[in-house]
Amino acid sequence: MAGGKAPTQADFHEAISARSDRWYSACLKITRNPDLAADAVQDALLNAWNKRHQFAGSSRLATWIHRIAINAALALIRRQRPGMFEALDTDIEDASAQPGRLLEEHELESELARSLAQLTDLERVCFVLKHLEQWRAREIAETLDTSEGRVRQAVFRAVGKLRVQMRHLKDRHHE
Repeated sequence: MAGGKAPTQADFHEAISARSDRWYSACLKITRNPDLAADAVQDALLNAWNKRHQFAGSSRLATWIHRIAINAALALIRRQRPGMFEALDTDIEDASAQPGRLLEEHELESELARSLAQLTDLERVCFVLKHLEQWRAREIAETLDTSEGRVRQAVFRAVGKLRVQMRHLKDRHHE
C-alpha cells in the first residue's frame, strides 16, 4: 500500500483476519449489545471498503478501520433510546493465554462490563474511548460533538464511579 495507492481486497482480508476481534470487542464495550457491535463492525468494513480511495496511508489500514468501527458504534447507539442496551455478558478472549490467567482476565472483564453498565452513556463512551481506545479528549469531543471540558468531566466521573464499584478487586488482590 505504499505510494498512496488504495488498499486492495487482500489488504482488507489481512486486516480483518488480524484485527476484527479487537474491532468487535471495542464496539461491544461501547454499545453493550452483541448485535449492535457486530452491525458496527460490518458497517465499518463496508464504509471503509467504499471509501478505500480516501485512505491516506498515514496509519495502518487496521487502525483506520478501527476508528471507523468506533464511529459506527457511536452512530448506532445515538439512534437507540437510552436504556435499551443489553448487559455485556462476554468479551473476546485471547486463546493463547494460560488457563489461570485467562480466568482472572475474564473475571476482570466481566466486572468491568458490569461496572461500565452502571455509568451514563456519555461516561461509558468517554471512558472507553479515553482509557481503552487511547483517544485524546479533543478527538472524543470532536467525534461526540461536545466540548473537551464535558469529555474530561465525564471521564473523571466515570473513573470515580469505577473506583468505587471495583474497589473490592483491589482489596482482594492485596490479600
